This record gives sequence, structure tokens and C-alpha cells, in this order.
Amino acid sequence: MNRFSLSGFLALICVQMVLAQPIPDTTNRQYVFAEVGGAVASAQQTPFWLRSRQYGIVPLHGPLALGRVGGVRYVGDSHNPRKVHLKLGAEAVLNLAPGVSRVLLPEAYVGVRLGRFEVYGGRRREVFGLVDTLLSSGSYAWSGNALPISKIQLATRGFVPVPFTRGVLAINALFAHGWVSNTESVQGSFLHQKALFARVNLWRGRIHLFGGVSHHAQWGGRSAVIGGLAPNGRIPGTLRDYWDIIRVRQPLNDTARYSGFDRANRAGNHLGSIDVAVELAGQRTNWFLYCQHPYEDKSGVAFQNVPDGLYGLRWRNNTPARQRGFRLMQLTMEVLSTTDQGGFNININSRLYDGADDYFNNYQFVDGWTHRQRVIGTPFLTRYQDARPDLRDLKGGFGRLAISNNRVHVFHLGLLGGWRSGVQVRALLSQSKNFGRPIAADPRMPRSQFSGLVEGVIPLRWLGQSQLRLTVAADQGQWLTNTVSSWLSFRKTFFN
Repeated sequence: MNRFSLSGFLALICVQMVLAQPIPDTTNRQYVFAEVGGAVASAQQTPFWLRSRQYGIVPLHGPLALGRVGGVRYVGDSHNPRKVHLKLGAEAVLNLAPGVSRVLLPEAYVGVRLGRFEVYGGRRREVFGLVDTLLSSGSYAWSGNALPISKIQLATRGFVPVPFTRGVLAINALFAHGWVSNTESVQGSFLHQKALFARVNLWRGRIHLFGGVSHHAQWGGRSAVIGGLAPNGRIPGTLRDYWDIIRVRQPLNDTARYSGFDRANRAGNHLGSIDVAVELAGQRTNWFLYCQHPYEDKSGVAFQNVPDGLYGLRWRNNTPARQRGFRLMQLTMEVLSTTDQGGFNININSRLYDGADDYFNNYQFVDGWTHRQRVIGTPFLTRYQDARPDLRDLKGGFGRLAISNNRVHVFHLGLLGGWRSGVQVRALLSQSKNFGRPIAADPRMPRSQFSGLVEGVIPLRWLGQSQLRLTVAADQGQWLTNTVSSWLSFRKTFFN
């Protein structure tokens, strides 16, 4: 849902500033990889942590077999920052599961690079926001949970120092235009993205302060199923509408081109997060404390939905590996809360703000904030198809929408450790309480849920740059189908 104030949003951008890719794409090493694997489970539904944050390549139902092949290649001198060079990336995935056999392309792109800047076109794996991407429960607005959207993007490669600040201030920014895949309800819609993040280095780089905002919007397209919300079957999608989308501006009072929904709110489905973080970089340990505050309209921009957000703390061990014994490398703890939403009902007796933001849902783009049957943002805000079969008809505001559960409390713990031999163990453990949607409470809610994953990676040195991966994942609780699954895969990488 969207009820925006342009002046408030622009003021926010001017004051806050933002980060785009928490894992800067600054490497220049070429490689090719191939992987084969499969999973079996005690129930038909694939466990939450086996399929979540996998860029949409793991199907909802199993058992499954999966094959992947991909790589990165450079054309030109990638070591000389003063010369233009190309980066080419591709990955193909073959899925074999009951009723689903398909080939996916989570990556297929061409990037043109010069120094710390890049323009790329195609699909690429990305995460937006200040977050620990390795062990996180998922960045709020763009988590790497869905198949990437095809787009053209102009961006910095990580943080770029601002001239004349002696390295104290650096900026990470992007601007993108994308094409969202067609659904049964909407065809030909677009994606607009922009982000701006700032980093301040203090005390000789031992303290880093971060702040920023990311803005995502789905807009335009055709629809024959949403009636009066799309006059003449079209959702506003002209160049003038695009300019309004960029500025988050309310459209003209033109009843022939704009529905009452557009005129009362804003054209397009807007959302994003306002992020702040601090990093303490020591010789032996590194601490990263971050907060992502969600918004879908002006009430979120004005922080009327506090305490909603993702709150995280990451600890990383920088000490050298010991000769013997287990070494804990990283620990990440997160709390996700989305139950406030500016109020349970739309009318909250305020002349300035409405409540019931109904995160990730929209009445024009009725598939919600999803792409190819996966939630784009945090996977804990779930589609009705992901719930247990007897809970797919939950009551909610103005009938059933794509996201049936967007009011959650989640505690998440991630751990990474290993031995000097190269064997590593990773664990993701999440306990959630799920409340459904605002406006109309379902008497069957709330429901508690545990989802966990433990994974071991064994390097096979005798095969050279190869590894064996064994994963056990489970869902136990009242919200998702109870299941236990095991995954085994072999991966071979060739570096150039």
C-alpha cells in the first residue's frame, strides 16, 4: 500500500543518505564452476532455509535434483582502473522436481567498468541494504530471495571516496530501470530503483558510520483482472509517469488515465528501507551493528511505524586460525519486527497519516512484492502458498492478497565456524511468531514456527578447488509444513 508525501521523502533522502550493495563487486578474478546436487525430505514442501535467500532457484516442493553451471570473464585490462573493460557473468540452473522441470538464469549480464563505476545490463545476484549478507535472515526490501529482475543499472562499485575529504567520507549509489516478468494479473510492468549510502571513517578507519535509503517501485503495465484500478486496462506507464515515480509525486487529477487508487496514493507500488549502521574494526574482532527501518508510504518515512524494522549485530573473529580445534569465525543475531505497520486499521485518527501499511501487498500489483513466485524482500513475510495447506485462507484487510502473513516477530541466529583443514560449518536458526495481516485478525493466528539449517562444507583438495556440501534443514511449528530434509552436492571451480 502507498500513501506518500514527496516533500517528506525528498527531505529524508537529503538528511539520511544510503548503501546499495553490501558486498561490493570489486573483484577481478575469472572463474568457471559446475555443481550437481539433490535433496530428499520427509514431506513434500522444501524446508524454509533450504529454499530461502537462494535467488529463486530452489523449488517449493521436493524431492529435487539441481544442476548449475556458470562463471565470470573479463574483456580488457581489469587491473588498470583508467581503462574501460567488460565484465561478463552467467549462470544456468536446471531444476528437476515433481511437476516442475525448468531451466533458470539467475545471472546473465554484461557490465562496462571504468575505475570505481559500472553500467551493467541483465540479471545479477544482489542484496540491498546495510546488513550482514552471509548469515542474515534477509535484508528487508531486497534480500536475494527471488530470481533477479532484468535491468539496466548505473552504480558505484562499493564505496567511492569523496574528493577533498581525505578518505573520511565515501558514497555508494545506484540508479536502475528494470523489466518485471509477466504474471497472470499484470503484464509489461517496470522496476525503478535508486539508492544512496554514505560512510564516514573515524579514528583512522577503526570506526565506520553508515547511513542511507533505498527506494524500489513497480509501475506501469497492463491488466485485465483488476477492473477500475487500471483504466482501459492500463496501469500508468508513460514517461511522465516515470518522472512522477522517480520523484514519488502524486499524479494529475485525470480520471481518464488514473484510477482513484492512483490519485489517492501514488502511481506504482513503492517501498524501501532507511538504514543506519556502525562498524567497529579491531585487530582481533569486528563488530557491525545495523538497523533497517521499512517504509511503504509517508507514515513509514515519518517513522510512524516504529519499532518495525530489522535489527542486527554481527561479530567476526579476525584472529589467525589455530593449529588444532574448532574456530568460531562469525556470529550474527537479528530481530525482525513488522507488527506495528502504522496502526492495525487504516483510520488511526490522524490528519496526516494512515495505518495498516500491509507490507509487500498492493491492490494493483496483486501478486505483491514478489517475482517468479518468490518474495523479493525478507522471506519471513510469506505468500499464502507458502503456509500450511489449512492456513492458506487467512482473513485479512479487504480480502485475500498475495502476502497472507506480513505481521511477524522473528529472532534469528547465524553461526559460521571451521577447522584449519578448511572444513566449515554454518548454521541458521530462526524462531518466528506469525500474526497474519492488519485490519482483519484471523482467529487462528498467531502461530509459532522454528526453521533451522546446519551445513557442512568439506574441501576436496585431491580434486583441486572442489568441495562437498551436506545440509540438513527442518521446519517445526504451527505455520509451515513440518518437514526435515537433507541436501548433498558436489561443486568444482576452475580459476583463471
